[in-house]
Amino acid sequence: MELRQFVSRALCDIVNGIKDAQQETDKGTIVPKVASSFKAVETGISDLTAIEFEVTVKTDERAGSEAKLSVVAAIVGGSVKGESGNSSGHAAKLSFRVPVKLPRAE
Repeated sequence: MELRQFVSRALCDIVNGIKDAQQETDKGTIVPKVASSFKAVETGISDLTAIEFEVTVKTDERAGSEAKLSVVAAIVGGSVKGESGNSSGHAAKLSFRVPVKLPRAE
């Protein structure tokens, strides 16, 4: 899976998961309306949050095509799932944060 697809799906799944949970719980239970006071922000209680990603990515350089960043295959059942083929590249760990405004339960 390409990095951009992974990040996009993860962010959408998180926001939509919050919306689903809000529908299944009492109004205001999940991401309630919180006053934007200094004390609330200081303690990290807000509808604004940063989602942190730490992924291992690899560059995939195949003959005749541009390099792409993709998320390294996950370990499934004790083995690493990957693909074969004539390609070369480099793997690296990438850490970053994405600011997100969570949907409020109003």
